[in-house]
Formats: sequence, structure tokens, C-alpha cells
Amino acid sequence: MDSSPAIRIAAARKIYGSGATTLTALDGVDLDIRPGTFVSIIGPSGCGKSTLLRLIASLEEPDDGDVEIFGVSPQAACAAKLVGFVPQSPALLPWLNVLQNVSLPHKINRGAEKRRPTAAAAVSNRPATDLTKLLHDVGLGEALHKLPSELSGGMQQRTAIVRALGLQPEVLLMDEPFSALDEFTREALQEQLLDLWDEIKTTVVFVTHSVTEAVRLSDTVVVMAPKPGRIVDVIDIDLPRPRSAEMIKTGDFHHYEDLIRDRLQAAWRSPELPTAA
Repeated sequence: MDSSPAIRIAAARKIYGSGATTLTALDGVDLDIRPGTFVSIIGPSGCGKSTLLRLIASLEEPDDGDVEIFGVSPQAACAAKLVGFVPQSPALLPWLNVLQNVSLPHKINRGAEKRRPTAAAAVSNRPATDLTKLLHDVGLGEALHKLPSELSGGMQQRTAIVRALGLQPEVLLMDEPFSALDEFTREALQEQLLDLWDEIKTTVVFVTHSVTEAVRLSDTVVVMAPKPGRIVDVIDIDLPRPRSAEMIKTGDFHHYEDLIRDRLQAAWRSPELPTAA
């Protein structure tokens, strides 16, 4: 089996502005993410979480360092349809119904050959996605022909997730997709996301502010700190799957919550802490 990382970030640096207004959003970020793993990035506002996600998504380029997805640049990976992106806002087209919204990427990319790098091809051997089944799996079977304006916030976000998964991306990037939802809806969508991920086994990079959410979802939690944005710890979550809502109440779960909170607080108190390798 190929042990190459799905995502490799080496000495990545990103700077905004110049002179007195210079902001170092990321400085010396190194991170390898294994194929098929669920990785959450957590940290306070301004630590560069979303910037890091945007570098992986090819929405921005680093000023120094390198970012690779299966051995190629983010631009090449996105051109090969290896990357899916779920933003904070679902961004559904209001004149299309649920099924039409999730089917749109297939229509746009119809006839386009999916040229996968060798490493990506090695982990991709999936049957074609049944979008209707996927919508049923996340509880949208009765909403296939409803417009976005007829959906709740949770239903809209589920639609956005299915849309991103429809093209079977090797890497799924999620930028706080549940942050605007109430706690009950958020926990329900976490469970549905884990069910989908367990079936598809794509590589997920998930940005969150919630320690509990990070522990429940992740194989690995990347802890970041600001001024400058940097990684201060990488914590593997050794908890069995599936992770039900009941697991959140266990001592083992609380152990990881406390560990991550301690790391966040230590990083916040020590702004001059050197970048972790």
C-alpha cells in the first residue's frame, strides 16, 4: 500500500498586507495528512485555520513553502476534480431544487476526464455515486424537489455536503460547515457526516471552533495558535468508531477534550511559542 500522504504541507507561509499593516497569517506550517483520514483543525480566530484550508483548496497560494495533494499542486488536483469544498454558507442556487443543486457539478463536468495522479488513483476505486440514495441517506429523501428557500439551515447544509461528495473527491475540505446551526441539528449532522465518511472514506480536512466536535469527528486534531498562525500540536484521537452521541459522555472522550483545551490555552498564553514541526 502506498504510504504517501494525501496532503503534504511544508514550511508554508502566508502574509497579507505590507509595511505597518503586514499580517503573517501562517508561518512555517508543516503537516502531512494520511489518505482516508478525518483531520480537524482547531484554534482561536486569527490563527490561520481558514487560510490553511484555502491554500489546500487552491483559492490562495503560499508566499513560501509548498502544498501538495497526492504529489501534485492544489491547482492540478482541483483541475482533476480531486478536491471538494463545503463552505460555512451552503451557497445553493435558489432557482434549483435539492436534486438539481447536487447534480449540477456532474452536468458542469460532463465529458471531462478525471485525470488522477497515481497515488490518488490507488485509493479511488468506487462505484458511481447515486445522488438520490445519498440524499436519502442524509434524510433529504422527502425534499428532493424542494427549493433552498423551503429548507431549514440544517437541510441546506446537508444538501451542500452531498453536492461536494457527489463527484467523489479524494479530499473533502470543510470550513466550519455546522457553525451556524443549533446544537441539536449540529450533533445530528455530525453523525450523518461520520456515516457518509465511513462509507466513502475520502480524506477530510475540517475546520472548527468546537473542541467537542473535533474530538467526535476526528482521527487527528491539529491545534493552531495565532500571531503568527502556526501549528502547536497534532493530537491523534484513539477512540473507537462509530462514535455515537453517547460516547461524548465518557471519561475517555473528556480526556481528549481536556487535552486539546489545555493545548489551546497554553498556546494562547505563549504567543512567542516556536512553530511545531
